[in-house]
Amino acid sequence: MKKLVATIAVLLLMVSAASAGNTVKQAISMTSSGGQISQSAANAAVVRGNNNHISQGVIQSAYGSQITQSGANAAVVVGDNNAVRQGVAQQACGSSITQSGANALAVLGDDNTAGQKVSQTAIGQNIFQNGWNTGSITGDGNTLMQGLLSYAQSCADTNQTMSNTAYISGSYNQVNQQMAGMVQMGWSNAPVNQMGSNVGQIMDPNGNQFDQSMNMKAKAGRGVKAVQHGMNEVKVGPV
Repeated sequence: MKKLVATIAVLLLMVSAASAGNTVKQAISMTSSGGQISQSAANAAVVRGNNNHISQGVIQSAYGSQITQSGANAAVVVGDNNAVRQGVAQQACGSSITQSGANALAVLGDDNTAGQKVSQTAIGQNIFQNGWNTGSITGDGNTLMQGLLSYAQSCADTNQTMSNTAYISGSYNQVNQQMAGMVQMGWSNAPVNQMGSNVGQIMDPNGNQFDQSMNMKAKAGRGVKAVQHGMNEVKVGPV
């Protein structure tokens, strides 16, 4: 993931579109089968102007034994009346599976709409799923929607970590943060760990709205250690 973040930083310096009414579509699709599989993908865009439409998507599918999937989208938008959509979808079937999906967004302007979604599905033994969305909005009348979905069917150790984070500076903004995690164990009793957090910070307490929800389910046999931790947090004003 550190290499992926570094790649995003480089791309942000290289990719830039500056004018009004642009349409930016970025899509990466990967499909692979075999033994040891590693998939890594990143989209990045910097857009300046008004009435722009930005769409970023990563789709990864893998069938094998040891599977690692990393997908990320990053966007910086400066202007008004822009629309941004970011999505990461990962699917894997194997023995040892690691999935990491991330969306990062920074918006400076008014009346913008943004949606971030990470979806992960894994069927195997040792499964580690990590998904997060982070958004920063400076302006008025903006809308941000963040969604996470992780599903694992396993017969060994399973770990799910999900996080939505939003930083808002302005008035009359709307933020919706949702997540769902599900783990179904097979014939073997093994530990399950699910962790989720929705965090929002509002600098100006003027007409902003926050909606946070999460749903976690773990189904396993007797004697299994299952740990579930969830947190919804909103901070209003300078902290």
